[in-house]
Amino acid sequence: MGGNGQEIEWENDVHVFFASVNFVPTKKLELAASISYTLGEAEMDSVVFTAADDPFPLDGYSFANLTGVENFSDLDYTMLELELTATYAIRDNLSFTLTGWYSDFDDDEPYVYGDLDGEAISVTGFITYRF
Repeated sequence: MGGNGQEIEWENDVHVFFASVNFVPTKKLELAASISYTLGEAEMDSVVFTAADDPFPLDGYSFANLTGVENFSDLDYTMLELELTATYAIRDNLSFTLTGWYSDFDDDEPYVYGDLDGEAISVTGFITYRF
C-alpha cells in the first residue's frame, strides 16, 4: 500500500512463551498454574502520498499530509501473565474454584495513547454445580 505504487514496509514481530502445569494432590483438590511471556515489536515506514492521490479531497484536510505517521506505528512491549487456580470438590457434583491472575505490561515505546505501563491483579471464585 502506498502512493504512486510505492510499497510501505511494515514489520511485526511477536513472540509468546507459555507454560502450564496441573497437579492433583488429593482426590478432591486440583491445582493449576500457568505463565505467559510476550515480546512484541512493530513499526512501519513513512507514508508518502501526493495531492493527486487524495481519494476524497476535503477543504482544510489532506489525506496526502501524513507527516510523522511512522512515529505512531512504533510498538515495543513486553507482557508477563501468571495464573494460579485451585479447585476443591465438595461433593461429586459440587466444587469451588478460586483463581488468581497477575499481569505486568511494560510499554517501551509510548505512542498514540501515551505510556501504557501497568499491572493488574484479579481474584475470582465460583461454585460449580453439575446436574
